[in-house]
Amino acid sequence: MTLTLLDIYNSVASQAWSMFDDEVDTEAEFENVLISCINKALSDLWCSTDFPFRRKTEELLLMEGEQGYPLPDGNLVERNIDGKKGYSVSINGEYLEYTDKIPHLSYDKGLPKYFRIDNQNIYFYPVPDKFYEVNAEYYTLAVGTDETGKTLYSLKNDTDVIDIPEKLEELFKNALITKTMLYAIASEHDENYSSYKKQFETAYKLLLKYTTGIAPERKVVF
Repeated sequence: MTLTLLDIYNSVASQAWSMFDDEVDTEAEFENVLISCINKALSDLWCSTDFPFRRKTEELLLMEGEQGYPLPDGNLVERNIDGKKGYSVSINGEYLEYTDKIPHLSYDKGLPKYFRIDNQNIYFYPVPDKFYEVNAEYYTLAVGTDETGKTLYSLKNDTDVIDIPEKLEELFKNALITKTMLYAIASEHDENYSSYKKQFETAYKLLLKYTTGIAPERKVVF
């Protein structure tokens, strides 16, 4: 099973609800608004916490004399390194030290030991004196892929797939559907709104509980 936009759309459209009052006049307009609600809910849910399935590793290929490289498409994974706050950025299994200032050895050449982040780029110090392979672990912002395998940050086509392990699809789907309903219902005062809010809170807690590495009691406020 794969979780597609069409799966989510059909599930949401079949829910019991009163939607948009008289604001939607055509089927095309209904579809556009509903897909927008799905993507808003997906973005909220996806970024609500550091789900393990969001954790990815990107290989950065450092070239001689090249100091700056684009960051991966998310937040670097934090970790404790020798009692200090650090990040999962390593060369040959050795973690590099993060610095928020340009170090004194910024013009030296050799094996990088430090890195800093500036304007969505990552800079290495000393400047690489040859080819190096850096492994950077991060929590991706990309929510899925299309039919060609292209990375997506929102869903547009029926066949677009959410990138989530199969064993968690049903739990994620339940949370996503109920979160979508909170956007889709016209008013918080609608009789169905509070019901879907409770359903979402239950579905979200279950998703956290059965997602490895996430404490079930952890509270996330939207």
